[in-house]
Amino acid sequence: MAIQSLSHSLVPVSSDALYRSFTTSSGKVYLLYGESAIFRLSLMMAAHIVRGGSKVAFIDGCNRFNVHFLARYARRHKIDTHDFLQRIYISRSFTCYQIEASMNNRLPIFLQQIDSKTALIFGLLDTFYDEQVKFDEAGQILQRVLSTLTRMKDQGINILLACKEWNVIPKERNRLFAILRANSDRIFHLILNEEQKPKLFLEDKRALIKG
Repeated sequence: MAIQSLSHSLVPVSSDALYRSFTTSSGKVYLLYGESAIFRLSLMMAAHIVRGGSKVAFIDGCNRFNVHFLARYARRHKIDTHDFLQRIYISRSFTCYQIEASMNNRLPIFLQQIDSKTALIFGLLDTFYDEQVKFDEAGQILQRVLSTLTRMKDQGINILLACKEWNVIPKERNRLFAILRANSDRIFHLILNEEQKPKLFLEDKRALIKG
């Protein structure tokens, strides 16, 4: 399977614009990638969503979930910390097989059980870069995960994928990110400017997957 990138451009946006877009959409996959600040931004978005009365579910594949950040947010906004954290659910995964099991077997059902339409996935591909997993097998697992994301979208669920930007070796594994990018509805890229401050861009792209 080859990825052909047809065109893309970057449009500067604010984090508030990302939050508004995500929370007013229904049945979309958002890809937020780039520098490590993506995880703090994602946690802030989740905190705002929970503050509004909703519940959110996390799958963490890169050990970036930070409960202390969320607790500080609750205290800063004078929210009961226990009640606030009770509306946030976290599952950690350490292999691509665990990611697949969490995504495909548990997450859709769990979201129904807690009456939530919001899921955040940290480091979806990090464990897929493990060379102990054959590339073809990693690709097959990713395709099954993408099928689950499609079914979740059909149920009106919004998914935010927060992925650090990697350039991995062997190079062929970078195709996994290209596939994920091509299957995302909206893509935001966070980079550092000349002053080393994070800057967020909406990526307007068109990609063609040929099989």
